[in-house]
Amino acid sequence: MRLLIVSNRLPVSVSKENGAYVTTKSAGGLVSGLSDYLKTLGHTESDIDDYVWMGWPGMSIDKKDEEIVKGKVSQEFNAVPVFLSKELMDNVYLGFCNKTIWPLFHYFPNFARFRKEYWQDYQRMNKIFRDELLKEIRPGDIIWVHDYHLMLLPALLREEVSNPIGFFLHIPFPTYEMYRMLQKGSREEILEGLLGADLIGFHTHDYAQYFLRCVLRILGMENHMSKVYLPDHVAAVETFPMGIDFDKFHTMDVSPYPSKKAGARKPKSVLSVDRLDYSKGIINRLYGFEKFLQEHPEWHGKVSMNMVVVPSRVAVGAYRKIKSQLDELVGYINGTYGSMTWTPVIYQFTSLPHKQLIAQYRKSDVALLTPLRDGMNLVAKEYIAALQDQKGVLILSEFTGAAKELSESVVINPNNIDEIADAIAEALNIPVKEQVRGNTIMQERLRRYDVTKWATDFVNDLKASSMFSNRAASRKLLADDIQEELLENYHKAKNKIIIVNYDGTLVPYSKYPSAAEPPKALLGLLKNLDSQSNTDIVIISGRGKDELDEWLGGLPVNLTAEHGSYIREAGEEWRLLKPLSARWKQEVLPILIMYTDRLPGAYIQERDYSVAWHYHKADVEQASQLVKEVNDHLLSITTNINAQVFHGSKVIEISSAGVNKGELAMHWLSRKKYDFILAIGAGWSDELLFQTMPEHAWSVKVGLAHTDARFILDGQGDAITLMERLQE
Repeated sequence: MRLLIVSNRLPVSVSKENGAYVTTKSAGGLVSGLSDYLKTLGHTESDIDDYVWMGWPGMSIDKKDEEIVKGKVSQEFNAVPVFLSKELMDNVYLGFCNKTIWPLFHYFPNFARFRKEYWQDYQRMNKIFRDELLKEIRPGDIIWVHDYHLMLLPALLREEVSNPIGFFLHIPFPTYEMYRMLQKGSREEILEGLLGADLIGFHTHDYAQYFLRCVLRILGMENHMSKVYLPDHVAAVETFPMGIDFDKFHTMDVSPYPSKKAGARKPKSVLSVDRLDYSKGIINRLYGFEKFLQEHPEWHGKVSMNMVVVPSRVAVGAYRKIKSQLDELVGYINGTYGSMTWTPVIYQFTSLPHKQLIAQYRKSDVALLTPLRDGMNLVAKEYIAALQDQKGVLILSEFTGAAKELSESVVINPNNIDEIADAIAEALNIPVKEQVRGNTIMQERLRRYDVTKWATDFVNDLKASSMFSNRAASRKLLADDIQEELLENYHKAKNKIIIVNYDGTLVPYSKYPSAAEPPKALLGLLKNLDSQSNTDIVIISGRGKDELDEWLGGLPVNLTAEHGSYIREAGEEWRLLKPLSARWKQEVLPILIMYTDRLPGAYIQERDYSVAWHYHKADVEQASQLVKEVNDHLLSITTNINAQVFHGSKVIEISSAGVNKGELAMHWLSRKKYDFILAIGAGWSDELLFQTMPEHAWSVKVGLAHTDARFILDGQGDAITLMERLQE
């Protein structure tokens, strides 16, 4: 089985030197982490034994040289380049990604810039990736898309292939209040793009919940146990905190770089390592260190901050401004507090070689990492893993994903300068025994859940999510051979019955219940089907008999109102299916009135033997939370008052107990011996209908979900199409 990894950048960067193309390994946690995982393929129990990595090679390539570059990266790195123009990448990477998405997702809306051409080029780049992927994808490939540059890609691929599609976001996903600042159109399309995946992964539970909340509030889609049910698949949303290759950082020989901690007489080292980025809190870190020096003169000459700042996105104006501010602040601190024999801040604006970086980890007494917002922050995990002697203290921002796992570190709010200063003082005074104890616990945790475990868990869960959707797809009634068998059975049968639900099946769910009046074409269809020899039509609905009379009363079909309380056989008057009582309303109505007052937009619709509590006009999130409480409250009392609770589309309905769609079905089926039975429904209450069907019945659920029906249709329109084919 082959894994197809898709990211904005390849694991290598291509450049041209002296007329020849050369490659260097790309920087970043994604490349490092996945590269470590890919090395294990074929050496573990995973059934993935091959991979291909697709992405941009890092520069625009002349058309005539594309095949040369393609052959080079394919042969050396199992990679397939996606060629993009410099203008497009400037508008996407430096534009929409780093001037719109990055600041918003990291809670810096004042840095966000919205330009129409940025968004249009972002759409165009995602489509280019899709087109290139379609040339490469084979049946059975597992597709794993990474990060915020390609958030539209899962849905674009979903339209073309049936392969398992996974997506992982390596940066934070923001709260609804922040996400909604994206311009209309783009905020919907990004969510829909991500929902094209079978599995969407985030570093923390919070990010996953923020995403689901945006899906609810912006798209109006609810989730069940963190799964969003879509017409053609189920999108699972789960948490996978990314790990590192623990053994590599813990056991690596870093010679010739010194890695021993300084003795008692030499200054202690506070290490700071981060990319140049406003989200990393580097300026706050320096202010915190300055505050520490102000309040603790006893540490002057005894401690230095070793600050390594990796150059990043220097073409973006906000980053150049931070670099200038950083240079000035380092100069001020060293000038104010330093001496001929002591430099408080040792400042390096560079990227260190891997061995040298690990040596710095091991030499440092304290690591100070203060991002204002960070998806995971693998540097924190690398530092803990690198400590062979388990001596050292990690000071970590609570706004990093890693803080959830590294709780034995000193966790701080990086916006509080005093807290940073106090944390430095605390860390420098933590006894060695306590350092070893905390670091041993964290190392064991990082060893168990390393990058291979992270990737393996994601891929396994992706396969499981895709298998669920595929099992549902195998039951779809869209296949021509299955539909032909149904039609053949129908036309050969001597006695036929079609039992069909009204809302969600004959007509789409409507935002306003009164707007679900049947169109003339539907009335004609029902009349034609009923006129066919030995064919009975039964329409089941929770609506009142007066409403059904108004809409369908002129048709010679059988009708059921109020979830079976009333039935009307063709050509006859309405009657109760069995003796019923509505005394339970005395208990239920006060409860519904109370919740109606608590939920603006909700209202009550009362009928003879049923009551409906509608909330389609209410705030979608407030309704989603309150509906669970309403349901629990109703269930707690209805078991003792001869009433039952039904869920519909934005409605909770209560009716007299003892009547359900299963019992209704038995009533209609008992009238004669039918050799063709078709039952179609869209709601969860239709499950009782499906459960009572004989084995030879054609039971069909509209919508992808767990169901007892034999077959599935994607949507309401497909149900109408199927019924139209019965006329042929």
